Amino acid sequence: MLWLWITVPTVLIVLSAIAIYLYLQRKNREKPDDEYPRIEDQIQGSSMAPTKFKLKELRKATGNFNPKNKLGKGGFGTVYKGFLEKYKEVAVKRISKDSRQGKQEFIAEVTTIGSLHHKNLVRLIGWCYERRELLLVYEFMPNCSLDRFIFGMEELPTLSWERRHAIIYGVAQALDYLHNGCEKRVLHRDIKSSNIMLDSGFNAKLGDFGLARTIQQSENTHHTTKVIAGTPGYMAPETFLTGRATVETDVYAFGVLVLEVVSGRKPGNQNEEQSDYNNNNNSLYWLWDLYRQGRILDAIDSRLKKEFDEEEEMLSIMLILALACCHPNPHQRPSMRTVLQVLKGEVPPPVVPTERPAFMWPAMPPSFKDDRENIPSGRQLDQFTELTGR
Repeated sequence: MLWLWITVPTVLIVLSAIAIYLYLQRKNREKPDDEYPRIEDQIQGSSMAPTKFKLKELRKATGNFNPKNKLGKGGFGTVYKGFLEKYKEVAVKRISKDSRQGKQEFIAEVTTIGSLHHKNLVRLIGWCYERRELLLVYEFMPNCSLDRFIFGMEELPTLSWERRHAIIYGVAQALDYLHNGCEKRVLHRDIKSSNIMLDSGFNAKLGDFGLARTIQQSENTHHTTKVIAGTPGYMAPETFLTGRATVETDVYAFGVLVLEVVSGRKPGNQNEEQSDYNNNNNSLYWLWDLYRQGRILDAIDSRLKKEFDEEEEMLSIMLILALACCHPNPHQRPSMRTVLQVLKGEVPPPVVPTERPAFMWPAMPPSFKDDRENIPSGRQLDQFTELTGR
């Protein structure tokens, strides 16, 4: 009997230890992987903070993330259509649990756009950070993104010139607000047609602030990173040398967007980081070559031919403005405030040379500045480690 008195307690102790171990392991798996322990304090510390939702609310709203409600998928997560009683239709972005950059995007979105309010910015309604789930809730955009209409991905109606002009103007207003209308200047860093959302009236709203960064208006003029962020084809040439985001790099991407909207063409060179920035397939080289030949209007989307005669002057101004925004020298690019003045017809477009200037770095500063909104780009070169494509 002695062996029984020894064996039974021993077995019970071992089984208890295993049970406790398994329980703790399960709790650790369920516990949020909180690499940002102060994120909730940062969010709730703002008087304009978006709503915090519970995971069960968003599961219910999306039918437990039913694939039938899937609106699209990006580099960091999947977007679902949902229904919340207070807000009706919403878009819920579920960020991939395995994406380190996805967590950074979540932080950037909530702490940046969560406190911004402008008619041409996609509204962030709320967020959820629970059980390792990172979720963002936006206002629902019935017409989805601009690229679907510009590039004819589906059987969708052609956007008229009047509508395209309004979209460009709306994006310009959004960027002017980010650069000049906020307490802290916001650099978007990923302006492109797939990040321009369209509401039921085809009003443009700039979205996807996952790469956005804020800088003090009175202090820094740029944001430096060792990881180059953005989408090849939309990135200013100096970005690959400096790793810096500036208002001028946002303006460059806006210029590419204008060319897309007017011409209906995608940026030709999607791998500029591997080129010598002298690729004739690049859509900007194509446009500059047409400008040199006095044929800039040949770049207009053929689907706009019916409206060509009435809008010829404005179309020409818009294409020249695109070239000015994409000037190889960041000092020569107009500010978004100037861009708005051109779009409203208050000032003529900036003068651009007929021959595309060569890209040189450090950039040659202008002998004088006639645009006080421009912020000089830094000259010091920074090392970077990788390119983050979108």
